[in-house]
Amino acid sequence: MNKHVVALVFTLALLGVSLCRPAYATNWFQVQTEALPEWGKGTLIGFLEPNYTETKYTPASNGQIPKADYTAPLFNNTTDLMMQRARLFIRGSINPDISYYVGTEAGQNGYTYSFGNYAPRIIDANMLFSHYIPGVRVDVGIIRAPGPEGAMEGFMSFNYLENFPPVIAQLMQPVFYSKNMNYAQIGKTGGYSVPASDISGNNGFRYPGIQAEDWFMIQPHVELAYGLMLGDNGRQFESGTSNGPIGAGRLQMSYLLDNGKGRFFRNDITGFIWYQQSHPELNGTSNTMIRDGFGMTYRNGYMTTGANSFKAEFINGTGDIAAPAAFNVGLPAQTETTFYPGSNNQAYGYDASAGYFVSNNIEMTLRYDYYDRLPNLAAQERIFKDVGAGVEYHITPLTRVVADYFIRRVDIPNPSAVGNAAAQSAAESVVNGIGNQFNIYAVIAF
Repeated sequence: MNKHVVALVFTLALLGVSLCRPAYATNWFQVQTEALPEWGKGTLIGFLEPNYTETKYTPASNGQIPKADYTAPLFNNTTDLMMQRARLFIRGSINPDISYYVGTEAGQNGYTYSFGNYAPRIIDANMLFSHYIPGVRVDVGIIRAPGPEGAMEGFMSFNYLENFPPVIAQLMQPVFYSKNMNYAQIGKTGGYSVPASDISGNNGFRYPGIQAEDWFMIQPHVELAYGLMLGDNGRQFESGTSNGPIGAGRLQMSYLLDNGKGRFFRNDITGFIWYQQSHPELNGTSNTMIRDGFGMTYRNGYMTTGANSFKAEFINGTGDIAAPAAFNVGLPAQTETTFYPGSNNQAYGYDASAGYFVSNNIEMTLRYDYYDRLPNLAAQERIFKDVGAGVEYHITPLTRVVADYFIRRVDIPNPSAVGNAAAQSAAESVVNGIGNQFNIYAVIAF
């Protein structure tokens, strides 16, 4: 991916000397940082997401249900009814050049639960300074890191908010560990076993830091946007998980299919590349961790019969690859998350989704996910494949009811490398026990 980094730096250098007029259409940098004029000095907005999840399962050979069949964040039921997300935001402008954004999260998810304890938390808090430096807007605070579309998009766009692709969930939204502890190494695999008591929650793709960003119309229908962030690699408000700096950048180009009106649902074709690098420490040693990727999105119409959309992205990762625990209870080696920190450890995956409005309110959706974890370690390699289908009833542009069903499969490409016949049988019973999942939920905006 080095050629992508060179392209990013070169393009941003050109932006610094270019005189381009501002864009009047939108992108995720604008949506997440710049306030709308009608919000004035401050407006209260938010959304609720009640959710019902049911997972079919088969116990493994040890009689335990695989952890992947339990619902997050507590992993104690295979069927759950909960308030998955409950977010309240205050957004507005101090003056025409300074926007602010403060948001809280009170739902039941991996952000509000940490070390098994629940607490509502601030999830967004940033200020955007515009027009002080030509070609650069400066965003300071808790920032959603530049990255893949699946990690940047919000509740108002695309589908399957409830169910992240495995490559996003495992590579881009990992749990965090305390860097001040020493963990046991597992044999000669290069992995380190971290008990649940030392595992924190996730950070919702957000990092405290500073970001330079902007967006420009370089042709009547062509927009160029970029973001460069430097932040703290850890979970917000938990100093024990703070693990050095993280740098991230994303460059995207959009072709607007119409006049670009609409903040959340404009009609366009967008291509993007992105790169993240950090050097987290484990057992006193820092290792290079890289995440990078590219993709495209397309949308033509919304809440009109025949409207359609498509998204595809590829994600690559090296260093600090996490293999979640297989079970909730049982042997320590099966109930602890294993981290593979060396830069020789790899993982990659992709996902593609499409939507089509069969009427003004009803949208049919499809998604395919693929994630290959640790292909460099034959015994530990696992391949995750999900196929999802759903139907969404859109009540308003930001409020909808969704029902989806996912066929989930996990493969062991090299069973003979796992060990003897008994070890192979045990490993295969775990992946065969991972069942399909049904979700029904609502996104209620206010």
